Amino acid sequence: MELSSPPATGPLPARPTSGVETWLTAGLVLAAVAALAYLCGYMAVPIVDDAAISIAYGHTFFSGGGLRVTPASQPVEGFSNPLWTLLLGLSHPLGLPPDTYAHTLGIIFGLLALPLFALWGPASERRAPRLEDAAAPWVAASSATYASWISSGMETGLQSFLLAAAGVLLLRALRTGTGASTGLALGLLCLTRPEGILYTAAAGALWLVHRALERRWTGRQALGIALWLLLLVGGWLLVRWVYFADLLPNTYYAKKLWQFDGPGYVRNYFAEHERLCQLAVMGVLLGLAGGAARARTAALAALFLASGGYFAWRSGDWMREWRFLAPLVPLLGVGVAAGLSGVRAWATWLRERGARWTWPARGVVAVAGLGALFLGVPALKASVLRAPRIKASPELPYDFIAERFRHVKEMADRLGQARPLVGYPDLGGQAMVLRHAEVIDVAGLADYALAHHAGNYPALEDYLVSEGPPVLLDAHGPSGHLRGFQQLMSQFHPMGSDHWLLNGLTDREDPRCPGGKDAALAPDREALARLFEQDIQEGEAERGLKRWRCVFAYKPWSALPDGDTRERLADLAEERGKALEREGKLVPALRHYSLATLLDRGDAHRRRRTEALRARVFPLQPGG
Repeated sequence: MELSSPPATGPLPARPTSGVETWLTAGLVLAAVAALAYLCGYMAVPIVDDAAISIAYGHTFFSGGGLRVTPASQPVEGFSNPLWTLLLGLSHPLGLPPDTYAHTLGIIFGLLALPLFALWGPASERRAPRLEDAAAPWVAASSATYASWISSGMETGLQSFLLAAAGVLLLRALRTGTGASTGLALGLLCLTRPEGILYTAAAGALWLVHRALERRWTGRQALGIALWLLLLVGGWLLVRWVYFADLLPNTYYAKKLWQFDGPGYVRNYFAEHERLCQLAVMGVLLGLAGGAARARTAALAALFLASGGYFAWRSGDWMREWRFLAPLVPLLGVGVAAGLSGVRAWATWLRERGARWTWPARGVVAVAGLGALFLGVPALKASVLRAPRIKASPELPYDFIAERFRHVKEMADRLGQARPLVGYPDLGGQAMVLRHAEVIDVAGLADYALAHHAGNYPALEDYLVSEGPPVLLDAHGPSGHLRGFQQLMSQFHPMGSDHWLLNGLTDREDPRCPGGKDAALAPDREALARLFEQDIQEGEAERGLKRWRCVFAYKPWSALPDGDTRERLADLAEERGKALEREGKLVPALRHYSLATLLDRGDAHRRRRTEALRARVFPLQPGG
């Protein structure tokens, strides 16, 4: 039964909406969509370098290389948005320009979210759209923050769309007691951003409270929602463990020591949009007091805002314009809309009970709406006026990074490297330009070892030296700490301000090739397999590691031992490593584990065992 009997639970539902108001509301929502589209076009924000990370992973996947940043790189989950990564990867089989595709797709989802946010009230109250429902679309349409991030190639537009869809479906499900598609929307939301689990928990809390107040349990519906979540979220966790050998994305480990002042991040947004946030809070309170149907909408908006705000508070971000808060902008408008709907419901209730009330509820809402508009226009105006500044100074563009790495590609090509091993940050542009390279992401996002040994410099240096070294290295800015790695940097010489080249590397010679480049590349695939087996049996794993780096950099795939042979050799190396480990010879054991991992093309579970042993050999020191 509907919880709407006064005075305990608020006013009765308002009278049906007139057809004129419905059409006027639809026009306002469409106008908001058009205004937002214009704002996106005016700003013309280029896709950011982080968006290119997802594109690179998606292109590798759809070209048959698996979930790797480049086909030659290790399988590491260097992204935190699997659904968006797969959607962006579709530009490869479709033959579409990846940057234009990412830019356009994000805007489309961001625009489609606006009418869905406008449907929260109608879905909860079982009514036609009304004027107050246009508040959410117009708050979003007036936000340069929202416009910039749905245009950036990042997952913001998709996240906003799924937040809106999850809200509509959940509010309808709570009202009707039927339908399990809420679980589908929430599951997809969890696959779009890590904080999706917080939104799911918030939705679950509202579900439990609402059902407790109603004193009914829709078990079949709850089971259907849970099954959707189990299928999507549980399925991805299973894929993550099997393929990446972890239950958390690699980015979690890479960023765990990064400090971005999350509280300041949220406070700055509130200070810049104080009036709008105050109106949203006031609207939520009025909505909670406006009867069960309005309270559902207000409570869900508040819970979603709290969930996203908490994530931003805990994490912060190095990017400007509040990327993590951008999907929440329309929810501020939902709060305002819920408040206006509550005001309408109370006006109707008072009028129907013979109060000395002459204005129709629609008129009361119009006055309240004008008041909110009067208070909110300065905030919306200030938000729109941020657009020229964002346009003039966009976030780190993919094109800028890609142009930088075209010079790196030229250097690698001149050295005759078919699959160069490179160590650079700025992963997106790097991976899109150096598609044939094996990337060691020195920022750690797409490198298991560098992420899991974050802050443990001896372990990091041992990994870079023993499993490399790279032929080209970046040691400035975010990777400036590498200059303190004496054993590593002694093997390089600078080429300009931000490129370091391996000593002795020319187009004719490579210091990593045992016995010289020509001799190391002369054996055919069968002879190579015998040489690797000899390296393992003689306990010369370090020689085997250098041999692999040499032949993998220069030989075509057809000239390397096939997959079955490499797996056999990897098993042999790992067994030898286990034997050495039992004897207490940990460093030689570690080298055999490393060789097994590289021969098996970076099998994630082998990598996990290798880095567990490396952590024993080089334990993290207190304060490290």
